[in-house]
Amino acid sequence: MDVDSKTDLGTVKIHQKVIASIATIAALEIEGVKEIARVADFDICKFLGLKNSKSIKVEFSKNGQINLEIPLVVRYGYNIPEISESVQESVRGALEKMVDKSPRYITINIQGIEKV
Repeated sequence: MDVDSKTDLGTVKIHQKVIASIATIAALEIEGVKEIARVADFDICKFLGLKNSKSIKVEFSKNGQINLEIPLVVRYGYNIPEISESVQESVRGALEKMVDKSPRYITINIQGIEKV
């Protein structure tokens, strides 16, 4: 599904991969975020023997609202709740600025911690 915006000249469609890319960049800008984690339960990748891709899950509600699930690996020594809130604010701000949409939910899943 895409995000649609109507203009006087027609419709602008923004693919969910673009939403995920914006969210990825915004999340990685936050100090303490090491990386976007790999999604461990992506069954088709397991079945095909492929390496799981790093992934932000983007879903659209029936009324077109955006819901995001962001799996993160954070750096050791940083406050996880503060990082999570900063990522949520950064992602929300980036999406509002770039696609004129405010996500309904931004769920942060901490998948790991790495000492750097």
